[in-house]
Amino acid sequence: MKLFRYRKPSMNTILGITRVKRSIRKATGVSTIERYTKPSRIKQSIKQKVGLYSPTMTVVRQTSKGKLPSFFGLFGKK
Repeated sequence: MKLFRYRKPSMNTILGITRVKRSIRKATGVSTIERYTKPSRIKQSIKQKVGLYSPTMTVVRQTSKGKLPSFFGLFGKK
């Protein structure tokens, strides 16, 4: 768990309901089917294949908008 949090966790996260829901969706394969049916997921998978979510492209996009990485931005999410 991270030392600094952006916002407090919801009750579902605290109770573990979110984790159970995600595991059920993963076990049944609903997310895999949505990848090919939802327009937003189709765009997301295309962008992933092109490489727009790579760390270097993220830095390029953020610096072009004027957002320079801060001290806390240097560390990964996990």
